[in-house]
Amino acid sequence: MKPLRSLINGRAEAELSVTSRLQYGDGLFETVAVQDGRLLLWPEHGRRLAASSARLGLDPVDPMALKTEAESLAAGVGLAILKVVLVRGAVGRGYRPEAAPTDRVLTLWPWPSGSRFKKRAPVFWCETRLARQPLLAGMKHLNRLEQVLAQREFADPYWEGLMRDTQDWVIEGTMTNLFAVERGALTTPILDQAGVVGVMRERVIVRARELGIGVHFDRLTKDRVMEADEVFLCNSVIGVRPALDLGRGPRRPGPITAMIEEALRGGGDAVVL
Repeated sequence: MKPLRSLINGRAEAELSVTSRLQYGDGLFETVAVQDGRLLLWPEHGRRLAASSARLGLDPVDPMALKTEAESLAAGVGLAILKVVLVRGAVGRGYRPEAAPTDRVLTLWPWPSGSRFKKRAPVFWCETRLARQPLLAGMKHLNRLEQVLAQREFADPYWEGLMRDTQDWVIEGTMTNLFAVERGALTTPILDQAGVVGVMRERVIVRARELGIGVHFDRLTKDRVMEADEVFLCNSVIGVRPALDLGRGPRRPGPITAMIEEALRGGGDAVVL
């Protein structure tokens, strides 16, 4: 698959230098759903980029310039995915960074299709563990080798794999956040040591509370997730997806998941297909 179009530092024909700090994974990225030219959850993506950039010490990017570039790629597009990458500017070589403007790489991709996005596809339990590192926890940084190794563990018909950390706590999917429904309330993993605080995860929490559904943050074991009344996964592309088969046979779709999904679509937070 090739991108539909791209911009590097605002230019369509530009290239990154061979000295780019992409080689160190020294940066951040966002994956933005585009529908009818609209950048879904763009304010949330922008806030996370700004907060994570400050944590990594990246040179700040003009948020209005970034939005203008993103909108120019999304204009006239019915359904697509926009990937926004910020990379620390490169000066010389070596791990120690020097002050340089942050590079902006924006690519527009076709909307995904296939069995990985079928709602009833099963979910795989990965053996690859997430390292615990509080300095990086929560950020969507460019170091994704753990997810690459985890996704090598499974193939069709599985559409997603769930990951635990090195202390065996359930953290997230390879590309999603996780919610368990227990006694009518939502429980989602604490992400202070590993994992990504997803923008759709944050919207789910907001919509759940608007619906009067309680939200709890806790350490979750595999058995607790398997025994939950409902389990769903979410990200900015798929919205909310029920996990109907976690390895102990298929489940029926649950009412809480359906309520959350409807609230997100009704609020314009998720793609409507």
